[in-house]
Amino acid sequence: MYPELQALLTVQQDDEVIRSIEARLESLMPRFNALEASRRQAAAEVTRNEAGLERESARLRACEGRLADHRARLEKNSAVLDGAQKLKEATAAAAQVEAARKAVAEEESELLTASRRVSDVRAAVAGNREELERVSGELEVVRASIGAEKAAIEGDLQKVRARRAVSAQGVGKTLLSLYDRVNSRRRTIVVHPLHDDFSCGACDTAIPMQRRLPMSTGTRVEPCEACGVLLYFRAEPVS
Repeated sequence: MYPELQALLTVQQDDEVIRSIEARLESLMPRFNALEASRRQAAAEVTRNEAGLERESARLRACEGRLADHRARLEKNSAVLDGAQKLKEATAAAAQVEAARKAVAEEESELLTASRRVSDVRAAVAGNREELERVSGELEVVRASIGAEKAAIEGDLQKVRARRAVSAQGVGKTLLSLYDRVNSRRRTIVVHPLHDDFSCGACDTAIPMQRRLPMSTGTRVEPCEACGVLLYFRAEPVS
């Protein structure tokens, strides 16, 4: 096997290692991204329920204010009833007392409902905050772990890229440029040996007769007309 082809195959091996390391690097992120999404969701729930708590608390305060007004009116009407001297006055005062008592009862019922709503939303806020704190803590642990692992992987990646640069020095600029174009497009093995019948090692398409003799010297690397991979003739027998 002539030296330039050997160097190209070494470059291809280095690229395979680089892709595997890059895949390891990418695999670090899904768990982090999932936790970050959970953190954002928990934070949004805290914000939403805090706004709900403020609304329900405002309703509760308004209800308390109305109840205080109705109780004051009931007390006033009761005093009027107690001091009524005439039947007509007593009848009118009694009606007002009854209306005030009904309003107080309704407002007390509404106050109880509002109090329960505030209690429920407050509990939800507390739960959301606990969840946010838990996810944030887990996220920090994962971030630290990923940071250490990422640094180690990037160190490995830098070493292999440096090794690849050395390997590439043995490949001519024209052939290396052709390989890089195909490799960047396919992101997999792109240099294949021809089959014994001069068909493509990737797609089995037979190469034209006029190309077989020049390639049979084992010193040419040319693209497959069908699938675009780079082909070479393996002169030595397969061990």
